[in-house]
Amino acid sequence: MANDIIESWKYLYKHQLINDSTKGFINNLLGCEFMMDLESFTLLLNYMKSLAHIKNIKIAVIADNPRTIIFPILGHEQERELNIKPFTTMDAAVNWVLLDMSV
Repeated sequence: MANDIIESWKYLYKHQLINDSTKGFINNLLGCEFMMDLESFTLLLNYMKSLAHIKNIKIAVIADNPRTIIFPILGHEQERELNIKPFTTMDAAVNWVLLDMSV
């Protein structure tokens, strides 16, 4: 699972879908069961922390399954250098991504 996500980040960067004006991403995992273990999650976070352009992007994760939302909760609580935040609604995620970070 982590390798698939890492490959998607590489794709976004390679195809210039991430740039200096990118404010954030919304990952809508509503209705999904995220099949990941802690080792894979750590691998993913380490990859993300190694990329300067990801550190400046807000990453909202919308989930309604406890097995899925635990990962963005852990990311938010344990990896402050990454701007990951869990949500349960699209409206809340959009509002957070669009909120000026300096406020």
